[in-house]
Amino acid sequence: MSKPLAGRRAFVTGSSALLGEGIALRLAQDGAAVCLHGRNLERLAAATKRVAAAVDTPVYSASGTLSDDASAAGVYAAAEKALGGIDILVNNAGGESSGGGSGPWLESTPDDWVQNYNSNVASMVRLIKHAVPGMKARGWGRIINLSSVSVDLPMTVIPDYQAAKAGIRTLTRSLAATLAHTGITVNSISPGLTHSTGPERWLRGIAAAQGWSDDWAEIRAIVERDMIKNFNGKMGEPADIAHAVAFLADPRGGQVNAIDIVIDGGH
Repeated sequence: MSKPLAGRRAFVTGSSALLGEGIALRLAQDGAAVCLHGRNLERLAAATKRVAAAVDTPVYSASGTLSDDASAAGVYAAAEKALGGIDILVNNAGGESSGGGSGPWLESTPDDWVQNYNSNVASMVRLIKHAVPGMKARGWGRIINLSSVSVDLPMTVIPDYQAAKAGIRTLTRSLAATLAHTGITVNSISPGLTHSTGPERWLRGIAAAQGWSDDWAEIRAIVERDMIKNFNGKMGEPADIAHAVAFLADPRGGQVNAIDIVIDGGH
């Protein structure tokens, strides 16, 4: 099996379950040493164990919040120490909107907007500032930021979340321009409805409110039958996003820079 990322070191934030874990697994399968991240120590340990059991490359973990400068610096330092340097930074961690993913526009507060910007945008900025100097010194790096298709299809709910995700696309392109001619590429990915922690929590809330079964397979079947509005008629899987991350991280994808890849089944 080809190992295009052999010798590279990747730090994937928000990787203690589902989407982030899937990204970390794929990068490890491609040969990278990986460091997972999360705030819940039990979930992080379990995810790290699952990834390590599936690959023959080093797997590490770093825990902590990214919501303030000091904490984020500590998390980054722990990941960098474990890996011996960071070549690939995947910014997947982020906060959810107020209202459990269904908060109406006029019920969101300015504090909700500030909190969402901090957890989704400022958290990435904190890590990027730590990662760039080492990448520049080595003349190679990959920064991959997770945004959302809701930027293209804004709804009347969760406006604080959608605005923050739009900011991620803007920072991606401006950072790519800032890092021109350094060997570092900066791109973003915008998933549609994908099976990850936030969407599952949101859909379970809808199921409870509608009196559906609490079985995830049954909830998903109803969602794919009645709610999914893409050409494929199904919800995305973590692997769908992980494949795109792997492509952007691959040295052979080095000519791809300053773009956003939408992965939503054609929605």
